[in-house]
Amino acid sequence: MDTLTNYHHWDIQWGNHDILWMGAAAGNKACIASVLRLSFRYANTQTLEEGYGINMVPLATFAMETYGDDPCTLFYPKIEDPNRKPNEKTCRLIAQMHKAIAIIQFKLEGQLYAAHPEWGMGNRALLEGIDKERGVCSIEGTEYPLKEAYFPTLDTNAPYELTAEEKDLMERLRHSFLISDRLQAHVHELLIHGSLYGIYNSNLLFHASVPMTEEGSLKEVCVEGQKVAGKDLLDRIEEVVRLAYDEEADAMDRKRARDYFWYLWCGPDSPLFDKSKMATFERYFI
Repeated sequence: MDTLTNYHHWDIQWGNHDILWMGAAAGNKACIASVLRLSFRYANTQTLEEGYGINMVPLATFAMETYGDDPCTLFYPKIEDPNRKPNEKTCRLIAQMHKAIAIIQFKLEGQLYAAHPEWGMGNRALLEGIDKERGVCSIEGTEYPLKEAYFPTLDTNAPYELTAEEKDLMERLRHSFLISDRLQAHVHELLIHGSLYGIYNSNLLFHASVPMTEEGSLKEVCVEGQKVAGKDLLDRIEEVVRLAYDEEADAMDRKRARDYFWYLWCGPDSPLFDKSKMATFERYFI
């Protein structure tokens, strides 16, 4: 990004990972949790810590205290290059942080699905299906055994409620993302030079897809109360993305725009994703 910033002319069509980082930089806590989770999954914390100065100490402290007796086997980082692999002590700490932030992410996204039923993603709120005593999870009417069922922060009566410690941790992490000058500068460049699509020499450039019906026509998608399709859909989404960074906009409108970054990341009719679901929970536990 530093190299691009100093380049005389460039453009970018935003992809789903760009949107995830942009959502995190805007203060969307679910996006922040997912950015961290993906970084821990591949032991790629250098960008966060050294590049953007994100303070990981509160998360490390919370993870060690909460999951100190948990082997966190499912959450060890995936590292193909043996020369990059940290020592066992570091890998264990990363695994603890990985699990801690993954559970927080599942809670936060469940809160978003409840706040935005118009997204039609209530079926991705999966924590309510967990039976910790029996070690199973019910998903869309089918019961699956869990690979592990140690969830010390999960209240089965209020599965999406963060504990006091988790709330404090996420406020600290959100603050770190919001005050990172370098991260904010990079996202600013993405906003200036980026868009959902570009047209150059009669070539249409875009990331992922344009939602279609089974009959092959452009699919109407509801974006913040407005049904749009094709080019109008991409234009409307771009308006929402930019609204999240408009300091003169109404506070509630900005919050809804910030929330929408999560739908763009993994919503079934998001042009940046356009799959039926992102089965993150299932990949870990089923």
